[in-house]
Amino acid sequence: MKAIIVDDEELARSRLSILLSEIKDVTLCGSFGAAAEAMQYIEENPVDVVFLDISMPEMDGMEFANLLLERQSSARVVFVTGYEEYAVEAFAVEAVDYLLKPISRERLAKTMQRFAKKQQFQAQRLYVFCFGGFRVSVQADGDETINWRSPKVEELFALLVCKGSVSRDEIIDTLWEDFPLGKAMKNLNSTVYYIRRALQQYGLEDCMVTTRRQISLDRKKFTCDLYEFERLQKSAWNTEQELEQLNELYRGELFQGKTYEWSFGKAQTLEKNMISNLLQAAEQREVQKRPEEAERLYMRALEINPFHETACGKLLDFYIRTGRKEKAKQLRKEMDQILSEEAPPLLLAFRKRV
Repeated sequence: MKAIIVDDEELARSRLSILLSEIKDVTLCGSFGAAAEAMQYIEENPVDVVFLDISMPEMDGMEFANLLLERQSSARVVFVTGYEEYAVEAFAVEAVDYLLKPISRERLAKTMQRFAKKQQFQAQRLYVFCFGGFRVSVQADGDETINWRSPKVEELFALLVCKGSVSRDEIIDTLWEDFPLGKAMKNLNSTVYYIRRALQQYGLEDCMVTTRRQISLDRKKFTCDLYEFERLQKSAWNTEQELEQLNELYRGELFQGKTYEWSFGKAQTLEKNMISNLLQAAEQREVQKRPEEAERLYMRALEINPFHETACGKLLDFYIRTGRKEKAKQLRKEMDQILSEEAPPLLLAFRKRV
């Protein structure tokens, strides 16, 4: 493991150098009193971990860490400082750990164990499920669901999943609209910290990328049913396999059961696209003389949205065309009841009779 130290205090650099020399598998490649020199070294040489002071002239540790993120450096940061108040902000820039001076051998050893543990978790992957609710799980020995510290922590992660990359200002306007700016910023930083902590125990904190202006998720580092659905939805009605995949992905509306107002518009659009695919596929099956499959697809569209008049009309026309007058009569009766009384549909029973 290749490490460097960045600290403007020579005595602090010297002590940390001695401590690191006692740790097996750690090679100290450089010790820098100026941040600019350290950044140039990182750009030209492989570095695994940077032991970084926060209070430094010209460029402080937070600026240095943000610059590493912006340049997508693989070097990870361990903050070494005499101040406790930067801890939450430190994890917001993806720090591996936060060490208070003077550093003890025992505490440094724990940090290096944490870093080694993270390296062991590299093969794990995050799985995000957005349809029919919201669930995030990890592929490990079993399918382990991540438990978030609070509903707001979960909602911020859901927002990042949905939008990919979001400015800090937009997040505050969305989740803490009525809060004073200072309090909203504090809430944002602490919420980001708790997301990172939840992911860190599995070595997956690299999924989230933070800069001064925005927060985003690296889509290459996790699997999400929403992304796969969006990839398939444009033409899935035209192929059997893709339509089946789309149908399996759509286990319910987007974030079903959650009160995420910012997601309602997208949920409606996705439902509309899903029903459109089903109706186009059903019409295609009719042309192909496959009435049983066509009926199943029409019914699936109504299962998703029993109030969808176009889907109801198409199924009604289908029954009339195929000479099934009793089916058409029953469907018309049920839809009249739904539209006039807004009563729960009897479609489940009706499906059994079809």
